[in-house]
Amino acid sequence: MARTSPPQLKEVLRDFRRDQIIDVARQLFGERGTTEVSMDEIASEAGVARSTVYVYFANRDELLRACLKRMYNLLLDTVAGAWEREAKPADRLHSLVRGMLERIDDNPAFFRLAVATQGTGNHPTTTVGAELAIIGLDIARLLHDLVEQAVASGQFRAVDPDRAVAYIGQEIYGAMSVRADDVAPRPLDETADEICDFLLYGLAPPRS
Repeated sequence: MARTSPPQLKEVLRDFRRDQIIDVARQLFGERGTTEVSMDEIASEAGVARSTVYVYFANRDELLRACLKRMYNLLLDTVAGAWEREAKPADRLHSLVRGMLERIDDNPAFFRLAVATQGTGNHPTTTVGAELAIIGLDIARLLHDLVEQAVASGQFRAVDPDRAVAYIGQEIYGAMSVRADDVAPRPLDETADEICDFLLYGLAPPRS
């Protein structure tokens, strides 16, 4: 059995501690409903020294962006399998929708905070908005490639990919916002199925 060398172990511990700080910060931001949570409090809740937090993050803006990046990286980990294998476009879409809803379920309060604060104009929220914009562009690229491939293979009707991505994005974003506000959300798979059915078939009656 391969053993982890001391340098590798240090790197593993470093990554673990960084992720621990991010997860604690995301939880506190969500619980308080504000980005105005002190680095001292985050350090205390994470069980590390204040100086340790600053080893990883120069300021709270960096930590806020890291919270959003971690959510997005977890999403990519969730959907990677469907994108890597030769899955049908509809299956890839379902994987993406389900993964995004799952990330909302991880911490709906933090998602509500990010959405509520991204456009209010002060410095921390400008940081949140910038990171959300980057994530949105990445997801739009995924959807654009999906639609192009589906149209080319005849699995989707001929549509303009840019317009299709805009409509799909609005539908998914709305569904995420609704779920984040729902005190008793429906089962994850059931909700993902319903959203994808609507995206793929609209209001047409079920196909026989």
